[in-house]
Amino acid sequence: MTSSLIRLVFRLTWLTMLWLALIFLSARYFMFSLFTTAAALANYGQDVQRMWFTGLRYDLRIAGIALAPLLLSGLLLASWQGSWQWWRRCAPSFIGLISLIAAGAAIGNFYYYQTYHQHFNVFAFGLFEDDTQAVLANMNQDYPVIKASLVALLLSIIPSVLAYLQLRRVKVMRPWPWPTLVVYSFICISLVFILARGSVGTFPLRRANAQVSELTVLNQLTPNAVMALSWASKDRKLDVAFTPASSQQGKQLLQTLNFASLDDHTLPNDYLTEHPPHVVLALMESLGTNMLAFDDQHHNDLLGRLRPHFTQDFLFKRFLSQDNGTAPSLAALFFNSPVQSISHSSAQGIDLDTPFDIYKKAGYRNIFISPGNMMWRNLVNYLPLQGVDQVFDQNALLARYPEAAQYLTAWGLPDEYAYRLAETLLAESEQPLFISILSVTNHPPYVTPDTYQPSPITVSEKYQKHAEDGAIEQLNILTTFQYATDALGGFINHVKDSELGERTVIAATGDHQMRRIKAFYPQEQVLDRAVPFYLYVPKPILKHTQWQFDEERVGSHKDIMPTLYHYSLSQQPYLTLGGRNMLAPKDDPSRAFGYNVLLWIDEQGAYVLNEPPVFYPWQTDQSLQLDKNKGQAVKEAQAARLAAYPKLLRWHINQQIKGSAP
Repeated sequence: MTSSLIRLVFRLTWLTMLWLALIFLSARYFMFSLFTTAAALANYGQDVQRMWFTGLRYDLRIAGIALAPLLLSGLLLASWQGSWQWWRRCAPSFIGLISLIAAGAAIGNFYYYQTYHQHFNVFAFGLFEDDTQAVLANMNQDYPVIKASLVALLLSIIPSVLAYLQLRRVKVMRPWPWPTLVVYSFICISLVFILARGSVGTFPLRRANAQVSELTVLNQLTPNAVMALSWASKDRKLDVAFTPASSQQGKQLLQTLNFASLDDHTLPNDYLTEHPPHVVLALMESLGTNMLAFDDQHHNDLLGRLRPHFTQDFLFKRFLSQDNGTAPSLAALFFNSPVQSISHSSAQGIDLDTPFDIYKKAGYRNIFISPGNMMWRNLVNYLPLQGVDQVFDQNALLARYPEAAQYLTAWGLPDEYAYRLAETLLAESEQPLFISILSVTNHPPYVTPDTYQPSPITVSEKYQKHAEDGAIEQLNILTTFQYATDALGGFINHVKDSELGERTVIAATGDHQMRRIKAFYPQEQVLDRAVPFYLYVPKPILKHTQWQFDEERVGSHKDIMPTLYHYSLSQQPYLTLGGRNMLAPKDDPSRAFGYNVLLWIDEQGAYVLNEPPVFYPWQTDQSLQLDKNKGQAVKEAQAARLAAYPKLLRWHINQQIKGSAP
């Protein structure tokens, strides 16, 4: 009887392992069918084969790890009738739970990739560090949560029922001789161990093995959802771990990047000393260039009142957000931190070197305005520590504008109320202000005030080809995007049409790309991560400063604050983590690049930050499209720079929090 039970345990393990592998393989096939095109894969047949083979190894590894406890406990308990009965009752539930986790993760990973164009990563945990209730509400509005849950539940019930039926009545088989049974068991256990390890070589199947191609999409589809979640969990633990910064490492990183120092200063300027301007910086929710590509003034107006300002003032289009979520981009821009959870981490009580400090030293009053609730990420407490004199969030706006309550959503009030308050503060202040605005309206559930009358909006054929499926109407998404840009344009109108126009610098950028827009890689890889950088500098300031506008200059969030410093502050020292003045008469070649955690761009083209990185040249001058047919390996010196910059960001935040080490 024991021989029969042992063989049953092995048979059940293999069948369940096959079931789990089929779940992951089916999810990969479904994503491969939807997120790749024959044209993009034309020259990558071998890479596709590697994706499937390596992906299967990841699938079997997860299945092996998950089922090892079931297998070992079954083998140990098969010799005693009482313990076997306990195992027999528990095994179907365990198999159902493992299958539910695998199916749920696979389905979640599909929608995560559809939205963010990445498999599960550290940002997935960040979503639940947001307002969790609001996140769940938005998921329910835009994704088939109930259907997906039912599918996952079905995929867990099937193997559980089959296991129950197999275990209910054990068929007594002809017993094997003990030597045969021992050899068989040894072979099967060894095979499970090998599958769980993913390799018979020196090293187990690792994260680096997922880099099977220069095509990012194939690398993203190779690991299964559970494997990706495991990596994300490890990244999250490392993300919030701070260690003393080695002085020697800092010097080496600066040398590799060809940076003379992390310190810089603005030029002496008597006009700015005597007439310090107000400075307003708007970090706009989902103001992505990937959405602006569908702008058509007469049929699909995505700019509203912002349109003339994009034409009249400075606009940089070859520009990247530093990260791909609101929290990490905000942390990078305002706190010089590559750690998105800095404001609610173990370092939340440490005063960092921030842009707010620079302006405060220059005699400015720092104001932060958002129509959202700034208990989000603990910002209401963290911002004052970093030098913000006053934080106005949805609660402060509701107190001033009680009529706004009827438009309150899970994420906050309409953006227009933040701009209305900014206008008032600018008009009333006798002290120069640095106002930071974080908008929220252009976010699911994509609702605009019923008083808003949109300009013409059309779900064009071009837009439809790039729009991801979802429960929210595309017209609502387009209208909300237009509302957000129009509200910003109305604010700029008000400033320019008043006496403030002569003494207020205004900048705006996006926190990340617009969600739910397909991107065809590699040619649209920059477009998928690009955000505009808009800048208005009053004519009196331009008259008294040196500047040169080159619309083809590349940049990213790291360049925003240095640019603002140069047109608002005189002889002011400041920290620069690779950023430079985008309007400098002569560009700094060592800092003339744009950086996103997934991408690096310069005047030649884009470097996709795979392992190893891949370079694609620009398709044409001024274009954001890449030449997909000219992908090439990256030279060693440039590859070293690509690797050194994120290390420098991490080194700096470690130095700020833990200090320097020899």
